[in-house]
Amino acid sequence: MRTLMMAGVLALGITGAALADPMAGAYGNTVAITYPNGAVAKMYVDANGTYTTQGPDGSTMKGHWTVADGKTCLAQTDPAPPAGMAPSCSPTVEKKVGDSWTAPGPDGSTITIAIVAGR
Repeated sequence: MRTLMMAGVLALGITGAALADPMAGAYGNTVAITYPNGAVAKMYVDANGTYTTQGPDGSTMKGHWTVADGKTCLAQTDPAPPAGMAPSCSPTVEKKVGDSWTAPGPDGSTITIAIVAGR
């Protein structure tokens, strides 16, 4: 599950200086995280500061997100994270529906992240 969260944090650096809400591009949409083997995790970000990730195996992880000081951070809440697990953070960058990009996955492989319209 931590793998999904870390990959998702790369996907959720969604902002723009002109936007009143830096996460607005994700609301009502799907952040699709595709792994090298073709498996896809889906993350849903809500305006109330929560997110849900559905793993390729159907498992679900929930948590809270924050944006502060140029960083987007995710903190897993359900299932309870391992003791001492800190929120995962990455620099906040501008992304919108239709954008896709690659990023290093938690294991060093390359993952593809896309913001897809709708849920």
